[in-house]
Amino acid sequence: MSIFNNVYKLPNDIIKLIKIYLPYKTLVFINNFYYNQYHYIIRKFIPKYENFTRNIIKRDNEYVFKQVIEENFDNWIKNKQYMYKNMIFNNYIYFIIYLCIENNSIQCREVIYDYLKKRDLCINLHKKNIVKYIKWKN
Repeated sequence: MSIFNNVYKLPNDIIKLIKIYLPYKTLVFINNFYYNQYHYIIRKFIPKYENFTRNIIKRDNEYVFKQVIEENFDNWIKNKQYMYKNMIFNNYIYFIIYLCIENNSIQCREVIYDYLKKRDLCINLHKKNIVKYIKWKN
């Protein structure tokens, strides 16, 4: 039995006292309220933030991905020529779309498309060449 199952059985007054002594990097993962309040801390204590983003997509975590795309969209668009597994993507957004398709992350993909529509960047997205395959010569 997990310790968290027993925590929920405690009275609310005791839970409030316990939360006072928890660090922010623990509180950020407790619920949506604390995530919205302390999400900026994640970048500080996760050394490989790109792996964190990929993990969100693999788990199809829509709520966290909305926050990540809000914070990083401008940098992802500017990041040209992203390389992954013998493929070159025009920018990091196209790589994320590819990753969503590869991992069947439907909700994260919807978030990307909605965000692209909001920014008016979704025009003829299906026509754009988003990946180039690289063949290495021996």
